[in-house]
This record gives sequence, structure tokens and C-alpha cells, in this order.
Amino acid sequence: MRSVPDRDSVRERLLALLSGRMSREEVADWANPWVTADDPSIEDSVVWEALKELAGADLKVSPSAYLHGEDDFHAWLDAIETANASE
Repeated sequence: MRSVPDRDSVRERLLALLSGRMSREEVADWANPWVTADDPSIEDSVVWEALKELAGADLKVSPSAYLHGEDDFHAWLDAIETANASE
């Protein structure tokens, strides 16, 4: 498995998602191996929560509508930035 994601790598994926440089599917594909691993070795709870959210970025509620939208992506980014600012 690749190196363990940190807050910066999660933040970069969120920014790429919001800017359109990465699709929902690409971001979910990046996060999913960590979320589904038997032992992901992620000790930072902020990173873990963000990975779980990102793994579902491409979930749909219908053939043409996604479960999560831009407001969700901004909220996930805010959670990372707030955690970084409080340390």
C-alpha cells in the first residue's frame, strides 16, 4: 500500500475535487483502499474521518444525483483546516 495519507494529502484531494482537477470517482478511488484495509495504520482521527467521507464522494442517490455535494466537500475541507489551526 502507498504511504499513509496525512492531513495535507487529504486537503490537496479536497481542493482538487472542488476545483474540478479530480473527479468524485478519482477521489473515492484514492480513499477507498485505506477505508477498506484490514489495518490501515491511520492514527490521525481527522485523516481517518476525512478518508471515510472521501470514499463516499461518488455515492449516488439516483442515476443522476449524488449523495454529497459541493457544500459537503467544503465542510470536509473546513474540518481539516480547523483541526490544523487548532494544533
